[in-house]
This record gives sequence, C-alpha cells and structure tokens, in this order.
Amino acid sequence: MKKWIIFALTITLAFVLAACGGDNEEDKTAEQDEQQEEGNTEDGGEKPEPVEITDEEKVDDGETVVSVNGEEIKGDRYNPAYLQLKTMNTQFNQDVNEDQLKKQTLDMLINQQLINQDAADKGIEVSKDDVQKEFDTIKKEGKDRLNTALEQFQLNEEQFKNMLRDNLITSQYLNAEFDIEVTDKEVEDYYKQMKEQNEEIGKLEDVKDRIKQTLKDEKTNEQLQKRVEKLKEDADVETMI
Repeated sequence: MKKWIIFALTITLAFVLAACGGDNEEDKTAEQDEQQEEGNTEDGGEKPEPVEITDEEKVDDGETVVSVNGEEIKGDRYNPAYLQLKTMNTQFNQDVNEDQLKKQTLDMLINQQLINQDAADKGIEVSKDDVQKEFDTIKKEGKDRLNTALEQFQLNEEQFKNMLRDNLITSQYLNAEFDIEVTDKEVEDYYKQMKEQNEEIGKLEDVKDRIKQTLKDEKTNEQLQKRVEKLKEDADVETMI
C-alpha cells in the first residue's frame, strides 16, 4: 500500500473516533469506509468542490475548546478537524447541522487525545523524526495527490503532520493492544451474504483476503470504540465551547 493512502486512512479513523459514543453509527461508518476506499484510485477521480468553514463556525486558534485530563486542545486543532468532518459529511451526503458537526469534532478530538494519553502511559511514542520520515515518503510517492488533499481540506503541512502523528500513534496502539482474529467460517458467512446481494461478486478465493481485512477492521473499530468509552469513564473532560 502506498504511503499517501495513509491520508485516507486518517480520514476514516476520524469518522471512527467521531462515532465513538454515538447512536447507530456502525453502519454509517462502514458505508463511509467503503466509499472512501472506492474513491482512492491511482487517478484520483474528479476533484470535489471545496467546502468552506464560516466565521461563525471557526474558533480562534489560541482559544481552548476542550480540556482532557488537564491537557488543553485549542482552536488550531479544532478548526481543521471541523472542516475535515464537514467536507467528508458533504461528500457522503450526510445531513448534519452545525451543532452536530461541532459535537462530532469535539468527540473526535477528545477520543484521539484519550488514545494518545493511554498510548503514552503504555510506552508508545512517535517522534518528530518518525513523523517527518513518514511525511517525506508520502510526499515522494504522491506529491500531487498529497497537495490536492491538503488543498481540499485546507491543511498546511504542519497541520497534516499533527494528524499524521495521531494516526501513527493510533496504528501502533491498535497493534499493541488488540489481537484480532478472523476465522474462515466468518469469512465464508460474510461471502455468502455478499453473494446474495451480488451474484457477480466472483469466487471466494478471489475476494477472501479483502473480506478478511474488512472483518478485521470492523472488529478492530469495535474494540477501539469500547476502549475509548472505558477511557472516557475515568477521564476528566471539560468542554469550553
């Protein structure tokens, strides 16, 4: 998998984190994952229309939006996260208002901060050099695509690196904390369900690996959401906006 695809994975992760604690979000998140994957072709497809964030939606960069166990998250992280979710909701035709987007953004930031804190407690670290190395690889393998994505989500390189750092921490955290297994029976059952919906899906051996990864991702997301909810129970969270 090429390194620039990690940006798409970051977007998908954002929806997972925003969905933690929400009602009936599993099906919507799965649909968004599938649409995101379909949109990540080498050619990139048609360039989407940019989504704007209004002055009323913005928060001053230095303003604290939420405190998580004493660590403050400010507007300079809130604004790009808000725009990211607004853009993706627009692309996926999700009907959400400003208050819902605000809640989704705060949930995403809180949940990510809880993961970062728990990862640090468990000795998981990502250095600036790690982030820079990953960024350089992404840029080398797909500079034009990266620039298009940064333009679409109105991110500068530093903001993207902050997102990339969160993604790298979460990836290491998932690998260290969750041992997810998918059985052959689960793959076969999933294949049968897909076959009922689409007779042209192909042979099991041709799609087995993809199905297994899909099921593994679903199980991982489920475990991650449960972990975040547990961390929330013991956390001191104060929302300022």
